[in-house]
Amino acid sequence: MSTSIFKKSVADFYLLVILVALSITNIALDIRYANSNYIRILINDYLINPIQYIVETPSSFFNHIMEEKKNIAELNKKIIQLEKENVALKANIQKIDILENEITRLRSIETKITDKIKDIKIANVIRRNILPDKESIQISAGSKDNVQLGQTIFGIHGLVGQVVEVNMQSSKVLLITDTNSNVPGIIARTGKQVIIKGRSQDNLLEISFISNDSDLKSGDLISTSGQAGRYLASLKIGRIIEIIKNEGERFATVVVEPIENINDINEVILTFSQQ
Repeated sequence: MSTSIFKKSVADFYLLVILVALSITNIALDIRYANSNYIRILINDYLINPIQYIVETPSSFFNHIMEEKKNIAELNKKIIQLEKENVALKANIQKIDILENEITRLRSIETKITDKIKDIKIANVIRRNILPDKESIQISAGSKDNVQLGQTIFGIHGLVGQVVEVNMQSSKVLLITDTNSNVPGIIARTGKQVIIKGRSQDNLLEISFISNDSDLKSGDLISTSGQAGRYLASLKIGRIIEIIKNEGERFATVVVEPIENINDINEVILTFSQQ
């Protein structure tokens, strides 16, 4: 590459020398002969101008090529940047679509629930029973408040439990963490129906009788399904935090963490349906 450039430079130098010599000759003729216009025109047209063109053209062409190469490099950079921005934009559009679908779903659920609800009451937690296999709370609402056996009790974030005993001034609520609690649920991502059972000892939940080959992921959200009318539908129960595939056994062990912090809850919500 360097040799060819050197050869080109030498050739340009000789052409430049010839051009200078012809220019000097042209000037000399102008001085010596007053009527040398014709000769000077011939020299300019047939010698100086062609040689000047030959000298200037490669350099101009080379500069043009280098400029185009620079432009192409800049264009490639812009294309790469635009491709990255396009990928990011597509990802954002996908996220927006997911959020819009979730908003539509939640609005549908809200409409279904509010259409059935006549009244809402807030009750205080007045006593706790955290003995193994007897996890329950006593709330400050009873028959005087139209509380019914089997009524769904929930908190700001999700499901708490179900009324199992009603007194005049208070009611007993079996917590979803108790081993006697079985809640029909649905996995939001897949729509799979499951049963959520309490574990008592660690304030966690489990999915009962779920096969090893089930489509499950850590973080999957589980809500009440409303099956059999035992609980209000679409209340959040918890998220999967551990999946253990038991080799040689039919069912997996799937641990669920409650959405509601049941140990620290001080108030609960009751709803009363339209008659």
